[in-house]
Amino acid sequence: MTAGYVEGAPVFTGLSLSFSAPGLVHLRGGNGTGKSTFVELCSGYLLPWQGSVRVGGMDASSPAARAGRRICRTQPALYPDMTVRDHLVFASRCRGVDPEGGLDRAVGLGLGPWLDHAARTLSTGNTRKLWYVVCTLGAFGLAVLDEPFNGIDQEGEEKIAEELSLWSTARLVVLISHTAPAALAVTDEYVLSGTPVPGQSWH
Repeated sequence: MTAGYVEGAPVFTGLSLSFSAPGLVHLRGGNGTGKSTFVELCSGYLLPWQGSVRVGGMDASSPAARAGRRICRTQPALYPDMTVRDHLVFASRCRGVDPEGGLDRAVGLGLGPWLDHAARTLSTGNTRKLWYVVCTLGAFGLAVLDEPFNGIDQEGEEKIAEELSLWSTARLVVLISHTAPAALAVTDEYVLSGTPVPGQSWH
């Protein structure tokens, strides 16, 4: 698979990766090695120039694939004047699930005192906690998370690591990060180290 943003300057050339559920895959690499590009390919919004990206046997850009996949990008995209509670209720309704599940998870991550506060008033860590919960609501078979532990306090990091490890017993979780908490039950690890040789797999 070959992909990129600018013609003549591919980010990936001959990339070949295959992950199977259940499990927790840790994908790491330095800046500029294509971690965020990998996330966008999995999301289906960035289309490969050659080859294909498939999720559960379906093209990553298909509506069916999107329904069973959750993407948590590294940069939160919240509504500044909406409260934490409103974000969770709104996102839950979009997913067709009971908001109580998301609210309970948020409280478990320490967001209870801020449920009725606007997103713009949250600290960096609480903003990222809210973003993580909003992005992973409902039932799914695949979750791809880009640096979800950045700016998170130790207690929150431990709770997220516990949740990801639990998910990985029945689903596929792909974690993109420079490092991973020791508590994570990682089953496979891949390193992005630069532009690969055409036809070569990255491991």
